[in-house]
Amino acid sequence: MRIEVFIDGEDSPYAVLNPPETFHLDTVQLDDGPHVIRLKAIDTDGSVSLREVPFTVRNGPGIAVHGIADNDVVRGRVSVLANAYSSTVGDTFEPIRIETPVPIPTWAWLLFLAVFAWGMWYLGIELHARNAELAAAATPTAGTGDATVSAEGSREVLGEQVYGNYCAACHQASGEGLAGVFPPLKGSATVIAVDPTEHARIVIHGLTGTEIEGVTYGSPMPPVAEQLSNDEIAAVLNHERTSCGNAAPTVTPDQVAALRESPPTKPPWTTRP
Repeated sequence: MRIEVFIDGEDSPYAVLNPPETFHLDTVQLDDGPHVIRLKAIDTDGSVSLREVPFTVRNGPGIAVHGIADNDVVRGRVSVLANAYSSTVGDTFEPIRIETPVPIPTWAWLLFLAVFAWGMWYLGIELHARNAELAAAATPTAGTGDATVSAEGSREVLGEQVYGNYCAACHQASGEGLAGVFPPLKGSATVIAVDPTEHARIVIHGLTGTEIEGVTYGSPMPPVAEQLSNDEIAAVLNHERTSCGNAAPTVTPDQVAALRESPPTKPPWTTRP
């Protein structure tokens, strides 16, 4: 038995083998691109068997193209980046020789933004917890947990402390908020209203998904009813209503207590009346 080896459509065999036998295919003599190796086995009785093996030669420089892909539909001017690279047997591998500059992929930008947003959120949580610890150590409390306020001056101090611990991170120390993220308290129609009911309910029961003067603020206002006493809520309400240029009637702890016991008819309170 013998095996005749043919390359592509050649009539003369590339090699004649006495199986099993190894032969060496010199691809340097072939053009880069697709080829077919045909093996013809001839038995001693004259019967013949054929097998074809397609393969591709890539001895020439490699080509990298960015900006246009197979079967793309394009129009106008298209920016296309082309690069070529090659090596020979025995070359030392040098990554820079085959490096092709490409834009940063979208998924990498999204991953960076997600990590950055998580870092900012975590930093805010830690800062809030630290401020709360400092306030707890500095603010005297009664046995029931309600802050004891005996004079108007101490009420103002308490309101400023509570605002710094719970509100300033979002609405800012200036009360101007962050555009499109946290609404301003300075000059807010709700904060400076003569009737403090809506303002107090927002602080006590929270608010989310509302539109203020044509702007929808997606960041929720969490309720503080479980964290703050009636005195503390009244103090921070009064701080917001009388600082940052605001001048509105103040609220008493008794008013806060009444609103705490009568939550909105459709909790959570998500839209303004």
